[in-house]
Amino acid sequence: MSSTSPKTIAVFALTVAFFGSSFPAIKAAEQSFSPVSIVFLRAVLATIALAALAAVLGVSLRMPMRDLVISAAIGQLGISLFQLILNSAIALTSVGVASTLVNTAPLISLGLSALLLRERIPLLRWVGVFISIGGIYLLGTSTGVTDSRGVVLLLIAALSLGTYSVLLKPLLQRQNPLAVTFHGTWPGIFLFAWAIPSVSRESPDATAAAWLGVAVLVIVVTCGGYVLLARLLQLLPVSRVVLYYYLVPPVAILYSMILFRELPSTREVLGVIVVIAGVALAMSARVPQAKSPDAM
Repeated sequence: MSSTSPKTIAVFALTVAFFGSSFPAIKAAEQSFSPVSIVFLRAVLATIALAALAAVLGVSLRMPMRDLVISAAIGQLGISLFQLILNSAIALTSVGVASTLVNTAPLISLGLSALLLRERIPLLRWVGVFISIGGIYLLGTSTGVTDSRGVVLLLIAALSLGTYSVLLKPLLQRQNPLAVTFHGTWPGIFLFAWAIPSVSRESPDATAAAWLGVAVLVIVVTCGGYVLLARLLQLLPVSRVVLYYYLVPPVAILYSMILFRELPSTREVLGVIVVIAGVALAMSARVPQAKSPDAM
């Protein structure tokens, strides 16, 4: 098993922790806001927060027009579009089923990274991925059947997220993760400006829990999760980065236990164990390649 730097482990762990909060945050935000309102609010507030974070860290947000356009286009695929579809799907289904279907994204990323980026993916990694899928299935099917429209939306969301990770990789070889995330976020303000009337209607009566959900989506998921995901794509091959998706549902269950006192069923506990075992197996796969300080 190749070595893993402490920095990479920390980034990986934080990415999982941040993205794990997205499902309960969306549920909370949807108490008062429609899916499209959440996307618009998130775009506006995250753009401000990312600009402020860049100023504090001294990160330049300037980049050549070509890279800016690429960032904006990829961001609308993996940030704005993904968020809108996921928000809509969660309104139709359970968090467990949503996490099950969204977690087909790593399969899409693995296939595209092998095809487009020529990454060498060992058989053991594929085995670990399919074991994790089994665990995700146990988690998802523990909460009932979903609306058929939700299934379609979640599969589209998985395609969007899986493609996003692969397309972002070449851009991050020359641009800062924070700058790429910023330019992938702000176009959503204009693309979803048609949601302003609904935001105006919903905001005055929005609950504190709904606003807290929006805040978590902005600060934790977008400013934290998406920026760190981009950083991981700088440090590691796509085929390893996407493995973090499988750890998000177990973390979401942990948040539910803490925040809502929801104890997991035996099936969910088994699912978590299977997911972690699959990810551990996939991470242990060795790929013949030149060593680098941050190789994982």
